[in-house]
Formats: sequence, structure tokens, C-alpha cells
Amino acid sequence: MRKPPPSLLVNGGLALVLAAGAGGSYLLLRGDAATAEDAGTAQVASTATASTGTVTRTVAADGTVTAATTATAEFETSGTVTAIEVAVGDTVEKGQTLATVDDADAQRDLDLAEENLDAAEESLDRAETDAETEAAEDAVDEAEAAVADAEDAVDGTVLTAPAAGTVIAVNGTVGASAGSSGGTGGSAETADSSSSGFIQIADLADLRVTAAVAEADAADVAVGQTGTVTWNAIDATSGAELTAVAPTAGTTGNVATYDVTLALDELPDQVRLGQTVTVAITVEEAADVLTVPAAAVDVSGDTGTVTVIGDDGAQTETTVQIGLEGDSTVEIASGLAEGDTVALVVTDEEDAGTEMQFPGGGEFPAGGGGGFPGGGGGGFPGGS
Repeated sequence: MRKPPPSLLVNGGLALVLAAGAGGSYLLLRGDAATAEDAGTAQVASTATASTGTVTRTVAADGTVTAATTATAEFETSGTVTAIEVAVGDTVEKGQTLATVDDADAQRDLDLAEENLDAAEESLDRAETDAETEAAEDAVDEAEAAVADAEDAVDGTVLTAPAAGTVIAVNGTVGASAGSSGGTGGSAETADSSSSGFIQIADLADLRVTAAVAEADAADVAVGQTGTVTWNAIDATSGAELTAVAPTAGTTGNVATYDVTLALDELPDQVRLGQTVTVAITVEEAADVLTVPAAAVDVSGDTGTVTVIGDDGAQTETTVQIGLEGDSTVEIASGLAEGDTVALVVTDEEDAGTEMQFPGGGEFPAGGGGGFPGGGGGGFPGGS
């Protein structure tokens, strides 16, 4: 039988030594990891100090900047638009002329109504009997009413501002037809008007925010609560007060929501009608209470557990009574004292249970199926 070359025997022996050493180290490291895993060691990421402060719980919602008062102006008399006196962005006063339509037809109707009134009054003058007089008086009354209507129609060819404010929309052009509102020609409304009108006017000096609160949070909001409004587009914030809550639900993205209105404490620069905002309404607050960060407490009902760090660094799991659970902090009713250090704890399960692995997914480097370097299928260097 031919003996293997000396070099191969040396290499094989070295490989066996390396394998035994690596295997021992592997088992030793795995044993340490298993011990850590069995012990459930918690790694302290950072700490916080229990302190007296204010705990708040808020309801968040997306909102839009609106005008507290808007007005719509519509012609009382239909016709062809002959002039538009204002443009978007113009400031107007109540009663100011905004636009006109051709008044020729309305004026002819007025002339005819006045002629009919004259004839009715002449008939009354000629009446001789009581019956003739009564009929003539009725005719006069009807003719006078017709004149009044005709005069209103002539006046209705001129569109005036129903309220002071800023023109935010002009929904017509000269030469086009303008319809009749059949009413007073304009109206002022709170919040946004659902009717576009020929011209829209808004009081931009008194802006509000309307927001849609999710159905799950609607029971927590009430008139008089305060909050914060944030404009992401202009990097600004303002305090606000909740002034109205819709009694019925609407729909936002197939989710039932309730519209709320908030009055702003101040109007930041560059605020514009229609800007989107984020609203945070404070629905619960506890002042001058003992607090810790919410990340420090494992809450279960009205109790929780925290990890207290002693002066010697020892960790003690402590049960505490929970008060208000806020957005970022939790009220501690009992179980801690001001100044106690608590851990913001992360149970490092992944690290604790990790086995020592070699590159390549738990195998020796470059090996295939647990082989040695350069080997294929577990062979020695250069072998097969």
C-alpha cells in the first residue's frame, strides 16, 4: 500500500487540530449564549428619572384652514353679464358693486308695470259705484305689487357684496349668462359655503381650522378643549380652542368621522385659506403628578411594571399603580418615588439566543456542508 506524501499527513493533522479547537470554541460560545437566553437577561438601553410633571393625552386629526365667515353673491335677475368689477384677492365692503347683467329686459318690464299702475289708478278715479270702486282698488294694489317686483328685478341686475371680506372666487365671465338666485342675491354663512355662487367672499382676518376626528375618538372630544395646530408647509404652530363638534358623522376614506372646528389663538405669518394642518386636541390632562416615560412601563390595566435601577446598578422589577396614560408619559399613582431611576428596557432576545456562527451560515469559512477551507463536501485541502 502506497503511503500518503508527508505534506498531506501534516496538512491533515493541522486540519484535525483546527477542527477540534474551533468546535470546542463553538460549543463554549453556544453554551454562554444559551445561558444568557435561559436567564432572560434584559439589556438596559437607557434610563430615565421619575419626576413631577404634566401628563397629557391627545386626539390627532388632519385639518384644513377655513374662514370663520364666508359669503356667496348671486344675481337676483338672470341675464348676460355686462361687467365684473372685482377680481380674486380684492378686498370689498358690504354693499359694494361686484358685477352687473344687462338690465334692458328688466327695465322694459318695469316700464310696463308702471303704465299698468297708471291705468289702474285712472280706473279707480272713474269708479262711480261701490262695486266699481272695490274692483278698481284691487287692480291698483296688483299694479303696485307688479311695479315693486319690476323695480326689484332692475335692482337685481346689479350684484353687490353681502358682507365685507376678500374675493376668493369669481365663477363667471363677461358675456356669459348669469342665473337668478331667486333670493336676496347673496348670503353670509359660518364656515364654508356649500354653494359656489357667482362670487365668493371670505373674511380672511378670522380664520379657523376644521378637522375630521375618527369615530373611535369622537366621544373624547368636547367644546372648550384646547389643542395645538401645526402647519408643516410653513413650519408654524398655534394654540387653538375647540368651538364646535358636528352632531352627525361624515365619511373620510370610507371611515366615519366627525367634523370639529377650532379657533386659533394666533395667526402665523403666511397662513392661507385651504392650507392643510395637523391638529392635536388635548382630551385628558393630569398636572403635578409623578411621571415616567411610557417606554419605561409595561402597562396592564391600572397596574404596570417598571425596572428600577439602584445606586449599585442592580435592577429590580417593581409593580406600580397607573394613573393617566399619556401620549409619551405615564402617571405613576404609587410604587415609585420622585428621583427613582427607571430603565428604558429592551429584552435582547435576538442577541441572547444567537449562536456563534461562522461566515456562511453556521459553517466553517468557505466550507460546503461543514468542510474545511477550500474543501468540497468536507474534504481536506486539495482533497475530495
